[in-house]
Amino acid sequence: MSNTLILADLHLDLWQRAGLNPLEQIDFGGVELLIIAGDLTNKPRVRWKQALALIGERISLNRVHVLPGNHDYYDFRLDGDDRLAEIAKAAQTKFAQKSEIIHGATRYLCCTLWTDMRLGAGTLEENAAEAARIMNDYRYIRVAHSGFRKARPFDTIALHREHVAWLEARLSVPFAGETVVVTHHAPHPLALPPGDSVPQAYASDLSDLIKRYQPEQWFFGHTHFAAEFQIGATKLRNVSVAYPAKTA
Repeated sequence: MSNTLILADLHLDLWQRAGLNPLEQIDFGGVELLIIAGDLTNKPRVRWKQALALIGERISLNRVHVLPGNHDYYDFRLDGDDRLAEIAKAAQTKFAQKSEIIHGATRYLCCTLWTDMRLGAGTLEENAAEAARIMNDYRYIRVAHSGFRKARPFDTIALHREHVAWLEARLSVPFAGETVVVTHHAPHPLALPPGDSVPQAYASDLSDLIKRYQPEQWFFGHTHFAAEFQIGATKLRNVSVAYPAKTA
């Protein structure tokens, strides 16, 4: 996968607000496949088009696949993947939610993932309530099919279960080449910085799944924390670009 680039947490709208462009620091030379692993911008209905156009100045957009992170649902709706897919298609990119990408001898299995809310110190209900109090996800994301109410932790837990089930279904299909998983949320607590105050909103412990299927690599974002480690035969690495310093 030497000609593949995987990036998360570009937050291009925040960089633009700071008068900066993180893409200037990234080498796109020879890249045949770019996977954006979530958090391209907030307000995707009005900002994805411009953000993807900026990326298109560096690499042909027909080589780009984008999956949403939590911020890509801000001032939008959790059940809006159909609209995000339309925006991506209009920009000549591919929408990669629950998507298998075959490139050369490598398959990439992509999804947001979300979390199961079990890494906190309390019960599932206590962890979910704490996340609802602290995380902006549950202030700025709506659910259209329930009267445009604010999203709740158990909405994202349901999506986590759906995405894990999709991953398991795809991982169970033999593949002759290399298998790489790409998610926005982290699949293991080792991805978290020491003393993280809301671990349940950033990662889950998918050790059993990782050891059972042993994908060669797993890339993720969301934590904005440089982490690289190995679980069984699988190498895991954070690929967050993160916020510009002046907006962090």
